[in-house]
Amino acid sequence: MAKPDKQSGRRYTEAEVRAILERALRDAQARDVGHDELVAAAEEIGISRGAIEAASRDIEHFRGEAEARAAILARRRKGFRSHLFSFLVVNAFLFAINALTPGPWWFFWPLLGWGLGLAFHARAALSSDVSPRQLRRQIERSAALARREEERRLEERRRVEQLERKQRLERSAEELGHAVEEGVATVLSRIAQEIRGSAPPAPPAPEDARRGRRIAPLGADEAGADDAESEALGEEEADRAARRGRGGR
Repeated sequence: MAKPDKQSGRRYTEAEVRAILERALRDAQARDVGHDELVAAAEEIGISRGAIEAASRDIEHFRGEAEARAAILARRRKGFRSHLFSFLVVNAFLFAINALTPGPWWFFWPLLGWGLGLAFHARAALSSDVSPRQLRRQIERSAALARREEERRLEERRRVEQLERKQRLERSAEELGHAVEEGVATVLSRIAQEIRGSAPPAPPAPEDARRGRRIAPLGADEAGADDAESEALGEEEADRAARRGRGGR
């Protein structure tokens, strides 16, 4: 049986809970926390799923507004830097022309007029005030960009999947063609073997037949000569025996 935790009976205030969670999240910088993991962790400490969903929607809304505000301010500052660069280049050019040509000094008139407009631009660019209308337009613009980016990624993924599917089909067709060729070659080889095994023996060639006919009479003559020689030897033996009989009498 597990021992009860000595600190299980401790209670924390809302500020302490917030501080503990912030420190735990700050220490766990190895990975991001998913929405399902966040909901599961909140339910373990008694926070309902509905409260977590509402809080996450608020966080997403605040995050969207913060990103939109940062984008608006960055665009303002970028526009002001471009305006300032143009102001310096053009007025330096006008000063050079005024200094190199005879006559009164006139370059400061465009310098003063343009400088007044640049001052108002600097005031607007360095200000952090953003109207709700600007925020709404920026959020809509960001959402449209995100949708286009997601559509582009989906299209790229579909293109890659189609290419992979086409390559798989080509490989399958090639493998099927090789298999069909090997199967046809095997079947043809088996049929050829069966045909060779069931065919009758081939008749002898005409030259072999003529050679056989020439050899056959030769064999018969040799057999007749052997028989005649045997008969002559028998007759000689009979004559010798008859002579020996007469001499004995």
